[in-house]
Amino acid sequence: MKHQPFLASLLLVLSMLACNLPSNVPGTPTATVLATNTSAEPSATLIPSNTLLPSSTPPPTLTSTPTVPVASPKDVAVNCRFGPGTVWVAISALNVGQSAQIVGKNSDGSWWNIVDPFNSGRRCWVSVSVTNASGNLTSIPAVEAPRASVTNVSVRVDPSTVSVTGCTGTPPVIKFIGTIEVNGPARVTWNFDSQQGGAFSSQTTDFDTFGSRDVSMDYAPPLTAGTYWVRLIVTAPNSQQSEARYTIQC
Repeated sequence: MKHQPFLASLLLVLSMLACNLPSNVPGTPTATVLATNTSAEPSATLIPSNTLLPSSTPPPTLTSTPTVPVASPKDVAVNCRFGPGTVWVAISALNVGQSAQIVGKNSDGSWWNIVDPFNSGRRCWVSVSVTNASGNLTSIPAVEAPRASVTNVSVRVDPSTVSVTGCTGTPPVIKFIGTIEVNGPARVTWNFDSQQGGAFSSQTTDFDTFGSRDVSMDYAPPLTAGTYWVRLIVTAPNSQQSEARYTIQC
């Protein structure tokens, strides 16, 4: 019985020592939770190793767009005429440094029909021999030469005043003088017409080239005091007329 107090004290000491033992005494291992990176790196994109190349397709055929045919002077300015030839009047010019679209040619290809450089609504002709041409010249059409026409007429009377004493005796002769102008070779039909003498017979005058020419006739008017008209009338190749007056004094 006397050993009971001793045993109790020993058990108390042992229990106290057990409480102070280090915690890392080998025993059941404690699992350690490691933090994981939730943002995964992007996976590499696979490049196909056998990429199909395009088949050997021939390139599209290039078609050249036809260029507009144009003419320009070789050395100096050239006349642009109403028709294809020097017998036609010059109505414009193609100056050095200018070019104009070619829209036609004459039957033998010696003259170009171009757009008038100074009037886009009109056409005129330049000689091939004094111009340079470029662009697509293969499809230029042949163009007929224009028809020449009378561009101006005028008339006068010489003398324009006749004085006769008493309006008797032989009437003096006066002269009707007309001027006809054409723009090219033409056959002109014309006649005079007067207030006292009526219409006179028709006449024809041939023009080999552009320009003007005088026509005339002598006339002995009736001796009646007054002022009278006289006309030059062109009937072909087109219609034109002009009027003048003369006076008889008694």
